[in-house]
Amino acid sequence: MVPQPDPRQHLMGHLEDKTTLRKTLAARRQAAFEASDDVGIRLAQVFQTNGPPVPQGAVVAGFWPIKTEIDVRPLMDHLRGLGAQLALPYAPDRLGGLDFRRYDGGPPEAVDAWGIPSPAKDAPGLRPDIVLVPLLGFDRHGARIGYGAGLYDRALTQLRQGGTVIAVGVGYAAQEVDEIPREAHDALLDWVITEEGVKFHAS
Repeated sequence: MVPQPDPRQHLMGHLEDKTTLRKTLAARRQAAFEASDDVGIRLAQVFQTNGPPVPQGAVVAGFWPIKTEIDVRPLMDHLRGLGAQLALPYAPDRLGGLDFRRYDGGPPEAVDAWGIPSPAKDAPGLRPDIVLVPLLGFDRHGARIGYGAGLYDRALTQLRQGGTVIAVGVGYAAQEVDEIPREAHDALLDWVITEEGVKFHAS
């Protein structure tokens, strides 16, 4: 009998590839973060010129940048000026996905189960029309790699089951790779925007 390949070996190799890729991309993001002081403003300009349209009153979920994540606060300020409603993600525990709660500006008042700055627990929930998605890396097929918890994958999948939502990955141009390893549960992005331009737009 011809021995059959063990699918668990393939999965383990896949996970090891992702772990190595995360380390590489974290270092690359760190270098980009240290080299740029106005990158958030440039990101906002690219979004304004070439990004998806934001209708008056649309709900846009941003995020409060941590570590070396690209600063989306200038972009959120710009979108608020266009009449968008803003939200920030909130993880009530480490087992589920993300809720999105209204954000009225200023430093967030609370932290979620992951220690991420978030709106207060009594802030109203909002369903986003557009989600700005942080990332460690991306490719030009709309795939992204994050920290490994799958929070945004679950959140985007759930949102898409209830209607249209536009997922916009935002990061440094230096975070691009040729191909991100994908698994069945990974949610693809609709756009990827960096300080250097639009890197991906689903047709």
